[in-house]
Formats: sequence, structure tokens, C-alpha cells
Amino acid sequence: MKNRALLSVLIVLLLVTLACGTTTTPQATATLDQSMVETMVASTIQALDTPADPSSEEPRQEPTTSPQETPPTEEPPTPEPVCLPQHPGAQVLPQPAGFGANTNTLAIAFYNVVGNILGNIQTPGMTWLAPEQLHIGGPLSLGFVDIPLVYHSLDNGGMLKRSENGIANQLVLTPNLVTLTGGEGSSVIAYSTNDSDQAAGGWISCLYAGDLEAINGAQPMLTRSEGDGFVLYPLALRVQGGIGQGVWYTLSMWGIGNINFAPYNGLYYLNFADGSVTEYLGFSDRLAGFSPDQSQVAFSPGMGGEPGGPGNSLTIRDLITCQETVIPFHPSTNLGGGFVTFSPDNSYFSWLEASGPNNMEAQMRLRIAHLNGNLLVDSDFAGLSGLAGGEIPTYIKPVGWLANHLLLLEISVPSLASPLVVVWAPDPNQPLNPALGANQSAPLADGVFAGFLYP
Repeated sequence: MKNRALLSVLIVLLLVTLACGTTTTPQATATLDQSMVETMVASTIQALDTPADPSSEEPRQEPTTSPQETPPTEEPPTPEPVCLPQHPGAQVLPQPAGFGANTNTLAIAFYNVVGNILGNIQTPGMTWLAPEQLHIGGPLSLGFVDIPLVYHSLDNGGMLKRSENGIANQLVLTPNLVTLTGGEGSSVIAYSTNDSDQAAGGWISCLYAGDLEAINGAQPMLTRSEGDGFVLYPLALRVQGGIGQGVWYTLSMWGIGNINFAPYNGLYYLNFADGSVTEYLGFSDRLAGFSPDQSQVAFSPGMGGEPGGPGNSLTIRDLITCQETVIPFHPSTNLGGGFVTFSPDNSYFSWLEASGPNNMEAQMRLRIAHLNGNLLVDSDFAGLSGLAGGEIPTYIKPVGWLANHLLLLEISVPSLASPLVVVWAPDPNQPLNPALGANQSAPLADGVFAGFLYP
């Protein structure tokens, strides 16, 4: 297995040709100045307009009318169309301060936005390293050693463990865990299970949510026992002031394999205050992605229940305004699309599409676009060799956006036993380093991506 020595070699590769299938010939470079990404992240923050000084304004002249004049009657304003169902409001989040990754399940290494290691959190007994199996339960402002990490283990028949200050203890028993998620930089988590229920004559899916300090012994907030093979799958928590307000969830097929994209049906919101559930996508729609601020959803209409089904487009819907953008799939795509990731400001999104004789022999395509649908990148993996030092990747997965214009990719190549986490600036108008030109990339860490760390 290659180690970080190879990663260092990759980092000094400059201006490697990156054929992205676009009209220009993008360049990829693996050189990354320590302050470069921090500078570019800072440049994405838009300054608020300075309020005008009221004392500098001209005195307002009030209109006058003579006693004989009747002021004109104004027509009442036409009400704006209401987007239903009403959205609880976009989640306001800071941009990530770093991320976690590792090559094994014994610990997770954490890095800042330029790839400098911050430290390790031990994860003894972890089942597997994946974002949907762990949650970073606090912000970096706590101090790195005090950040709690929650992860799934098969110990004692299945449990969630909490690792903190170098010690891992049982948090709650979770036999047959489906998935785990949590509020970004928050101690509020949600998870679901699929358990045998003899009284119901089959399986019952349960969704739990709460703070780390109170989750042990909590009763399920939702249960589902329809017997159709679909289980509750929490996606994201809405948290304000450290208090959980609700959880977004979908329905997922249980135990299905040999597919390229997760079989997620519908999008729903459970309000913690009154226990109400609101449907934002119906069961017949296949969910493909959800934005970090919880305002944008990507889906394939009418493709629910067809994992690996072809489809012909992605629809991006603003859940607050109901605006939609429809993105036709590439002409070669016959096995669907998914893994949609949105930038923090929703100005970009990325996704994968698949084509081939079947799911097991699928050829993948990476595409990146502006929210209005204008494509920036449209390439098969062979055209993206510049992202990994010249090797044609065996797999590329967009895992999230480090900043508004910086995409993180998990890339596997034949010469490495573990993936690389690579940062890429795919928009030529928003380069990683303006001095080096457009479409640069740089490896930041080796291993499987484990999630973002927040300030």
C-alpha cells in the first residue's frame, strides 16, 4: 500500500493536463500553498452593504394636498405566489473548517482546509468508515481534543459509540442500524434502525433523534411497518441555537445491492415541536441530493422504486420558492444519476451519471453545473486523469464542497490501495490560485472521506 510519500509526490506536480470534455483544455496542478485555499475561501464571503448614514440623507419632503384634493386610492398589492408546502427556512451554516479521512477504521485523522493535520480521534470497533456511519458531534471551537465523535460498531450486537478525549464508550444500543446523521458541528443526532417486530408480524423501522446527552433510552419519534421493504432514512437535522428543530428524512430500500445510486424515495420533514410530518417530494420521486442549507433538492421525477433505473434528467427544486431547473442526462446515460452535492451558497452542484450494459459494468461520468443548469464540467473518468497525478481514476465521488467554489472529491486510482481526498476548483472563473490559471486541483489527504469539521 502506498503511503503519504506518494501523496507528497502528487502535491508537487504542477499544471498536469486535465481533459474535462469542455471546450477549453483545463489544467490540473497538485501544488498547494498553505495559505492558498484559506485565501480563496475567504474571498467567497460576500461583504454586506454598509448601511447609509441617515444623517447624510436629504430631509424627506412630505406630499401635500389641498383641502379640495382627494388623495388617489392605491390598489392593494398583488400577493406573491406562495410556495407550498411552506419551508421551515434555510439552515444557516458556516463554511467547513476542515474534514476527516483515514485509510482504516481504527481512527479518523482530521485536516484543516489546506490539508494540515489537526489530530486523530480513535475509533476502536468501528464497523466501517463512511459519513453515514459517523457524526462529528461538535465544532472546532470546543478544542480538537474535546470534539465528540459518534460512530457505529458491531460490538455487543450493534451500538453507537462516543469517542472523546481518547476514550470510546457505548452511547446507545443500535442493532440493525440503517444510518446516522447529525447537525453540522452540533451534538444533536438522528439515526434509524430496522428491527424485528414479532407483534407486528415483520420488520419495523424506527427513527430516533436527540442530543448526545439524552439519546440513550430515547423513544422513537417515528415508526414504519408497511412491510414494503422501505425504511426510514434521516438525511439532515435542522438545528437552531444548538437545539434540534426537526429532521429531514427519506425512505430507502432495505438490503438492496448491486446498484449505482441509493434508492431514496421522497423527502419529508418531521417537526419536533408538534410531531407533524410534511411531504416535500412524493414517494414516486427518487431523491438524488439535498443541499447543506436544506433549501435545494435534486430528484428524478417518477423514478422512485427503480434503483438503477434509467431516468432521463435531474430536477433541481428550490423548496422555498418552488423554482425548478431541469438538467437532461448525457445522451449516453442509461443507468441513472445521483450523488448530487451542492456548494454552500448553492451556486454550483456536482453529480455522477452511469451508462453501460448493467449496473455492475457501469461507466461513470462526472458533471458540474451552475444552479441555472449551465454546465462547467462534463467528462468520463478517463478525461479526468489530471486530478490524480496522471492516472485514470477507477472511481471518483463528489463528497461535498469545502468552500463555495472548491469541490472535494474522493478519488481511487490503480496504484493506491486507499483513495485520495482531492480539492478541485472546477470553475475557470474561480481558480484555486489565480497565478496558476484555471481548473487546478490538489490532494489534501489519503483515505476515505469521513465528513466535514465546522468552526
